[in-house]
Amino acid sequence: MPDRSPRASRRWLYIPFAIAGVILVGYYALWRAGAHELKKAVAVWVEDQRALGLEVFHGDIQTDGFPFFLRAHVATPTISSPNAWRWQGETLAIDTLPYELNRLIFSPGGEQLVSADGLGEWRGSADDLRLSIANDKERGWVLAMTVGQATGVRTDDGASYSLGALVLDLAPAPNDPTTLTVNLAASDMTLDIAGETYSAARLQTALALSKTHMLSGSAPAQSWRNADGELKIGHFFAEIEAAAITAAGDIRLDQDLYPEGALKAEIEKPAGLAMLLQKTGALTSKEAEAAAAGLSLMAITSGGKISAPIKLENGAAQIAGIKIADLSKVE
Repeated sequence: MPDRSPRASRRWLYIPFAIAGVILVGYYALWRAGAHELKKAVAVWVEDQRALGLEVFHGDIQTDGFPFFLRAHVATPTISSPNAWRWQGETLAIDTLPYELNRLIFSPGGEQLVSADGLGEWRGSADDLRLSIANDKERGWVLAMTVGQATGVRTDDGASYSLGALVLDLAPAPNDPTTLTVNLAASDMTLDIAGETYSAARLQTALALSKTHMLSGSAPAQSWRNADGELKIGHFFAEIEAAAITAAGDIRLDQDLYPEGALKAEIEKPAGLAMLLQKTGALTSKEAEAAAAGLSLMAITSGGKISAPIKLENGAAQIAGIKIADLSKVE
C-alpha cells in the first residue's frame, strides 16, 4: 500500500494561506465598511455645519489607502461664515484607520485661501499641513496641528508671511471641560506688512483659558469676567527682534475690560522689545525711545538681563515702572 503521508503533510502547508486569505477578505470588508462610514460622516458633518449657518461646498469624494489606512479625498472644499470668514482649498485628504474612526487627520493640499473680516484675503501654501482631532478618555477630545515651511501673501496689499515650523495642541483640561489648554511651539517666523518687517526665531507657550463656556452671547468679555475667567500662562518664551522674553502668570479683565495681572518675567536685550512695540503701535516713538533707554540701563546694571514682574493695570503694561505698552480693551 503506497505511503500517503507526504501528501497529507502538504495539505497542512495550505492551511496558513487559507487562514491568511480569510483574514484578508475580512479586513477588506472592514475597510469597505470604514470607507462607507467615513463618507457618511463627512456628509453628516456638512449638513450639521449648514444647520449652524455655515456655508459648506465641495466636489467629489473618493476613498483609497487599502490596506494600510483609509483616506478620503475631498475636491475643492469651501467653508465660510457669511460676512465673517472663509476658507477654501484645492483638495482635502482625510485619513483614519478603518478599525478606529475616532481619530481623523485632515491634510489640505495645494493653495489655501483664507479671508476674515478685518484681516483681508490671504493665499498661501505649506510643504506640510496637517490637522487632527481625536477622542481622549481624560479630556474628551484633542486637536493637533502641524505646519512646515509655509508662505503666503495678502491679496489686497502684498503683505506676506513665512513660517518654518509650528506645532499646536488644543484640548480641554483633564476633569474640567470648561478650561481650554494650548501648547504651541513655532520657529522662523517673518511677517512683512505696511512697510515693516517682524521676525521671530522661536516662540513657545503653554496656556490655559478657564470659563470658556462664558465666551458667547452678546457680551462675551463681560460674561467671562463676571465668571472670574482667567488666562493662565504656565510658560511663555519668545526670541523676537533680537530680544529674548520669558514670562509666566495669570491675566484677568478689570471692571473696564482691560487686561490686568502680573507676569513674572525675564528679558534679555530689552531694547529690541521696545522697538518691536513701537512698530506694532503699542508705544509711540518717544515712548519707545524712553523705554529702550530705561530697560537697557536696567539690564546693564543687572548683568545683561532684567528679572522683574510685568504689571498689567489701568490699561497699560509696565516693568519696574517703565511703560512698555498700551493695552486694548477686550470687547
